Amino acid sequence: MEFDYVVVGAGAAGCVVANRLSADPGRTVLLAEYGGRPVSPMISVPKGFYYILRGDRYLYRYPTRNGEAWLRGKVLGGSTAVNGMVWTRGAPADWNALAARSGPGWAWDDIRPACEAIEDALGICAPPGDCEITRAILGSARSVGWHVTDDFNSLDTERIGPTPSSIANGKRVTAYSAFIRSVKKRPNLTVATRTRAARLLFDGHRVTGVRVQAGKSGIDVAARREVVVCAGAIETPLLLERSGIGRPDVIRSLGVELRAESPNVGERLIEQRGLAMQVTLGNRSGISRRLDSLPKRGWEGLKYLVARSGPLASAGYDLVCQFKSSPEAPRPDVQGLFAPLALDTGSAEMKLARHSGILFMGYPIRPETPSSVHASGPAFEDFPVIDARFLESESDRNSIAPVLGIAREVLGRDPVAALVKSEEFPGSSVTTPEQVIRYSLETGRGIYHAVGSAAMGPDDADVTGPRLRVRGVGGLRIADASVLPAQVSGNTAAPAMAVGWRAADFIIEEAR
Repeated sequence: MEFDYVVVGAGAAGCVVANRLSADPGRTVLLAEYGGRPVSPMISVPKGFYYILRGDRYLYRYPTRNGEAWLRGKVLGGSTAVNGMVWTRGAPADWNALAARSGPGWAWDDIRPACEAIEDALGICAPPGDCEITRAILGSARSVGWHVTDDFNSLDTERIGPTPSSIANGKRVTAYSAFIRSVKKRPNLTVATRTRAARLLFDGHRVTGVRVQAGKSGIDVAARREVVVCAGAIETPLLLERSGIGRPDVIRSLGVELRAESPNVGERLIEQRGLAMQVTLGNRSGISRRLDSLPKRGWEGLKYLVARSGPLASAGYDLVCQFKSSPEAPRPDVQGLFAPLALDTGSAEMKLARHSGILFMGYPIRPETPSSVHASGPAFEDFPVIDARFLESESDRNSIAPVLGIAREVLGRDPVAALVKSEEFPGSSVTTPEQVIRYSLETGRGIYHAVGSAAMGPDDADVTGPRLRVRGVGGLRIADASVLPAQVSGNTAAPAMAVGWRAADFIIEEAR
């Protein structure tokens, strides 16, 4: 099999790359995805997010050394098919800082057209909803000085508003449904599922294709022009290492021939770390009470099927905010999410409680503590070794320590305070900075927003240059969140898709 371009991974970035490259009928493109097709109807139901995360059908669950699991989507659309649908572009100041650090082509003026084009395709919206609880939270947030906005992505101040979400007409929109489903009949585009990239193929120092595994069969797929790896911040460095690109000691431990020394493959991984808080309400309002019995779930399901409305049609979290961890911070450095529901604390699964409540999740948006991910063996079945590290820098600790206190201040003010009955967790035993940090480390989790494991930059030690070509080899480019050397304030779906768009820009420009 031979194509002009082989795109590895049909997630956030890969779908964008494959769409744009195949728009020219003179280019043949293979989009290879290990996961299957999104056949479950729950994927398209926005609040089905909580149900999907309880199963394994559409998820990778990567074990880490600290005993947690990092989740990623294993389906066409990748993590955009299983995430909370939060659409935060990243702040212009952070993109400009990234460009100053990594090289030209990544400033906000370069990224904004990509974001706007992607948002048009996705139909990004921020439905205000009609919920007594969210209206009360907005009122209380206003009283602490946060700006209430309907356009969250337009500001970089302390603010709160309806969550911009990849939802259109009451249905989740994924990278696959927005960029591939409508063009999959292009004769020059081949979409292969249940197809995993085992290793890259070489002619000397040039990548010429990919060995893929489809079922029990290994197939060599040739790329006449380029291989574009869009496998994500975990799988991308693993593929590089299995192919001989990376730290020499890691490559030797795998028994693989060293093709290119690249000391930062799998290093400099940056993940956000959050903490959760939940309060119970004295009334019987909110999503939990509307879904706490089979008849109620049936009624809300019927409303959703008929009108694509009701609580099932809203995002994983109804409100999003960004705020300063201290008055001295020049810009917001923490993101928070509010949902008018309560989770069942007695269940190991992500299951709704039978009482009303408010769930809050908060996390610093520009953490510094580096983690790492490396291959444990030469086969694609071998699990990665993920050394997940959090809150080791003073800056990271200072950012997260006040988060609970700030959330309590918002929930402690009217009008929402009048609805709150009690704090369900973590409670009064977690108040001091040391207690909050310990609580986050012991009960929190990564936010599934890892970046940086194949980061771009101007130095020879950086895995790629600013145009995303992998140093030390030819014919290979990376286009996913792994190339971002730092977080850009928020979630990673939008930045990853913007990376895919910019990668396609570079490829198209260079092919002329």
